[in-house]
Amino acid sequence: MKAIKSIITVGVLLAAFYGSFSFVSALIDRDPPIAYEGARAIEENVQRGSSIDVEFRVFRTRICDQTVRRYLTDSEGVKHAIPSYTVGIQMLAGRETYQRSITIPTAASLGPASYQVVIDYSCNPLQTIFSSIRVVSPPITFNILPESGLLVVPKEDSDG
Repeated sequence: MKAIKSIITVGVLLAAFYGSFSFVSALIDRDPPIAYEGARAIEENVQRGSSIDVEFRVFRTRICDQTVRRYLTDSEGVKHAIPSYTVGIQMLAGRETYQRSITIPTAASLGPASYQVVIDYSCNPLQTIFSSIRVVSPPITFNILPESGLLVVPKEDSDG
């Protein structure tokens, strides 16, 4: 009977140690599951209201739940939310290059603009409850041009 009591006590202590270790490990887990190696616009100019393709080079160390927000900042500093692209379940750990297409809001000001992605990762239950791991992409820069159909007429020379 005494031996059984000792075995149960050791089992409870081991379970408590394992639980404490797991809790602390989850709490201090702050390594981002992705690292951006590069980001660029495929074209450097895009018309307002049309789409531009952007390319990301990333290295994933693990797959985690994520909340993605995408923003375009126009030449006047106005931040426009871009609808999120739905990522399929084909994500794998490792190096990857992928492209996304974004539509330029018609309300965006003409001129230089940048695009960034903000991803909040939850790699364990504690990060879902307390604080996720935030990763921000490098800014992708390009120029927003007037919509198609607008005609720019050069001034005629008055000397002629």
